[in-house]
Amino acid sequence: MSAPAPVLKTFDELTGVELYGVMQLRSRVFVVEQNCLFLDQDGVDTLPETLHAFFPSPARTMTDTHGAEVGVSVEPIVYARLLPRDFPDGPAFEPGARSISRVATNPEFRGEGWGRRLIAELVAAHGDGLLTLNAQAHLEGFYRSFGFTPNGPGFFEDGIEHTPMARPAGG
Repeated sequence: MSAPAPVLKTFDELTGVELYGVMQLRSRVFVVEQNCLFLDQDGVDTLPETLHAFFPSPARTMTDTHGAEVGVSVEPIVYARLLPRDFPDGPAFEPGARSISRVATNPEFRGEGWGRRLIAELVAAHGDGLLTLNAQAHLEGFYRSFGFTPNGPGFFEDGIEHTPMARPAGG
């Protein structure tokens, strides 16, 4: 698959199809796959300074277990949101930082480097300022490769171990 251009938009700039795809992916990964029962639509997505970053994928027909068409999936290949500066995003919070959150890769595209490419795009676009995130602990090495280091003790969220991490401005 040739590389599509990354999308970086505010909530108001998202099309209905893009927003639906983002919600579809986040629900599939966080609620269904990771079995985290939480209200994903937390209102933070709509804040004027929140940015939604993703690589779009072509629409695909969804089928049920019997092969009958049941709808269309417009889930992006990979997605992350960049929170407003100084938004208190849990243990990783540091004053003046923007936090990367809700990172999710479509299971159909895992292992192809899309997550690496999206995080690299966010660091390139916003790495002149302090960046933070709450990494799932098994992904700590992945985020270290972008200059993030732990900035607090590990913690559990929704039954998953996390490590708060920060990347200094220009780091």
